[in-house]
Amino acid sequence: MANRKGNGEGTIRKRQNGSWEARITVGYNPNGTQKRKSIYGKTRQEVQRKMTKTLDELNHGKYFEPVKITVAKWLTTWLEDYKMNTVKSTTFINYRNRVINHIIPAIGRYYLKDLRPEYVQNMFNEMYKNNYAPETIRGTYNIIHEALKQAVNNDLLRKNVADTVILPADEKKDVRVLSLEEQARFIEAAKETYSGEIFIMALGTGMRIGELLSLMWSDINWEESTIYVNRTLNIVKDFKNKDSKWHKEFGSPKTISSKRKIPIIPVIQELLKKHKQHQDEIKARALDAYEDNDLIFATQLGNPLDPRNMQRTLRAISDKADIQNLHAHCLRHTFATRGLENGIELVVMKELLGHSSIKMTADLYTHVLPDKKKEAIAKLNNTIIL
Repeated sequence: MANRKGNGEGTIRKRQNGSWEARITVGYNPNGTQKRKSIYGKTRQEVQRKMTKTLDELNHGKYFEPVKITVAKWLTTWLEDYKMNTVKSTTFINYRNRVINHIIPAIGRYYLKDLRPEYVQNMFNEMYKNNYAPETIRGTYNIIHEALKQAVNNDLLRKNVADTVILPADEKKDVRVLSLEEQARFIEAAKETYSGEIFIMALGTGMRIGELLSLMWSDINWEESTIYVNRTLNIVKDFKNKDSKWHKEFGSPKTISSKRKIPIIPVIQELLKKHKQHQDEIKARALDAYEDNDLIFATQLGNPLDPRNMQRTLRAISDKADIQNLHAHCLRHTFATRGLENGIELVVMKELLGHSSIKMTADLYTHVLPDKKKEAIAKLNNTIIL
């Protein structure tokens, strides 16, 4: 069949097997002859679309020849061109960290055209051997699969080699939960530590540390004895701005279900009232140097606390209480365990945590009746002893 022009750009022809092919010039060889690239598709419209996209990449200096681009280079391009402007900054940072920490060290050295399914499979087998959490493995797989799918769409790969990867079976690992005796020691140690109230609050509310660090006095309804959780504090960087530095930023909660109203049990109410008195004393001493941001947990001058310092504070409390292998998420698990031990229904606990991972019958419910919450308040008050 004779060659046909597609909108005056490149050459499109129908092949003998019924598929379509476009031929475009992507550069020049050392001897001055043209480098030609073939693009294939099932229909003429598909080939035209792919050809137009490739020509646009050529015009903007973003086209890569598959023979020259490594997996590491493609992942960097994918992050910057396809993710940076389409996802939240915290999500982008999560993607970037997994690319840098997990994917590039394992398979980044390969040329994209030489990437084979067994290389990707081996990466996840090694992650499993090194005891990475199932959600970390699954999240990393989603990233490499999406990045390679885009490479296929860009005609850098013929097929997505991650399609055939079989992820290791999820294993239910024992979750670290404080015993009642450990919990009592932990609380006593936290009382003696600056900002230790944050971790007592985590034990008594099930809130995430980022949620607690962004909590404001205006989020508390003393008459209803409730806390409104509607933001979180993160360490972020604007990668679109080359001059941007890592900084603290308030953002929306982790998921839709994370935005919630939860009860304040009496012991936590007392903790907050004492904390407010202490904070007012700090304000009085600091005078005009104190920047009142309405934050419940803040520095001595009223600024947001650094989330990166919280792990060090937690480690200091754990050492003082002689408790091993404790991280912040264990406090949420402990909260949930104490609640379930005291008869709080699974669906109620799911809403209190703002967490979608509690399965079983909780997945069948979308609302919790007010009387269930009232019962929860009374039961939860027995789970924390200050």
